[in-house]
Amino acid sequence: MAHKHSVYDTDPHFSIDPATRVLTDMSQTKTLIIQNDHNSERFTFELPRYVDGHDMSLCDSVQIHYINIGAGREERNPGLYEVTDLQISPDSDDVVVCSWLISRNATLYAGSLNFIIRFACTAGAEFDYVWHTAIYSGISVSSGISNSEAIVEEYADILALWAEGIYE
Repeated sequence: MAHKHSVYDTDPHFSIDPATRVLTDMSQTKTLIIQNDHNSERFTFELPRYVDGHDMSLCDSVQIHYINIGAGREERNPGLYEVTDLQISPDSDDVVVCSWLISRNATLYAGSLNFIIRFACTAGAEFDYVWHTAIYSGISVSSGISNSEAIVEEYADILALWAEGIYE
């Protein structure tokens, strides 16, 4: 059965300072997600609409570049999220908002989740404007328990025979 409703974030947003490019968790509570979470958390960001005279609502390419780093620091899972909901805030014409729906790829390893946001305006294959935030590294990915893979691996031969119709 397909997931039929969107995930909506009612928590306070992350705010982006246009001068320092620092992201601030306005709720101070978005610090923990759980390993293997998938499409169950949305981070929302707000930024002044005009940054050094540029109208950020005109950016046609907004991306979240992230790295999920395991607690031992050897495991790294980089990823890229294409933002599709950049808009002028319904609360103020001077603010733009966008969001990131966190996928399992960003929560693969227990450890940390670090990211930046890139805002860009393109003209064909060329960039007319590119602006990045500072790196945000305040998200911890807490260990979870997911037994489905372990069970499949432990009994892989029996499951394969069952799939072939040998066991009923």
